[in-house]
Amino acid sequence: MSVLPILDSLAHPTMTGNWGRHQGVCSFESLATALDATGYSGACAVGLAGIEGYEHEAFIDACRPHGKLVPIAGYDPATPDAHKTIERLKRIGYRGLKLHPRYSRVTMNLRSLIPIFRAAGDLDLTVFYCTYLHGPLTCYPRRDPFYDLVRLLEQAPSTRVVLVHGGDVSLMRYAELVRFNSNLLLDLSLTIMKYAGSSLDMDIRFLFSQFDRRICIGTDYPEYSHTDLRRRFEELSAGLLEDKRENIAFKNLGSFLNGST
Repeated sequence: MSVLPILDSLAHPTMTGNWGRHQGVCSFESLATALDATGYSGACAVGLAGIEGYEHEAFIDACRPHGKLVPIAGYDPATPDAHKTIERLKRIGYRGLKLHPRYSRVTMNLRSLIPIFRAAGDLDLTVFYCTYLHGPLTCYPRRDPFYDLVRLLEQAPSTRVVLVHGGDVSLMRYAELVRFNSNLLLDLSLTIMKYAGSSLDMDIRFLFSQFDRRICIGTDYPEYSHTDLRRRFEELSAGLLEDKRENIAFKNLGSFLNGST
């Protein structure tokens, strides 16, 4: 099999170069160097509002010298006038925006995200929505977050949405949601690495084989390395036709970001 140019769906370079326990290792330069060294075609450089000095203009300015980085804005749901703000994000060059309900403390009020989803759809930007909602009881969802998400998506049915981490332990459930809605893309970042050796390996192999046109993969850099993701991809895609491997590795996400669903 040939070495494919993977398009990383989720990487987190920061203005400080720090990310939690990863100190001084996730600068924009470090990410760009890692992509070149491992044969990746690019990465979605995803900001996170309020984390490590994130600021819209500074973040995209840091992306610009690196042609392989696709800028995705970290969006704070508390920002007033969503349409005006997202219009500005598009104007300065962002390709999408990241919503993180757990960090933003809106897991119990996803309806507050409706204006953001609608504005992103109106302005042809892709929403990266984090589906990993686990945490302490004080912030754990009181209702099924899957159905809360469904109700949210119903309010913006034409908005392109990448379901980041693919619902993690509920992967197959989220896959079936994606199956019937062409504006959704199932992202396996974190999930493909975190649960290695579990029953999810069987689910991922099944999806790679039967659902290859609706999936993308990513590192969640710097949580996992580009070398490690490539190793997992090669392991789980062994025996697949090359066109299926290409779909998963780079074609699906590339088309989705360009407005093709």
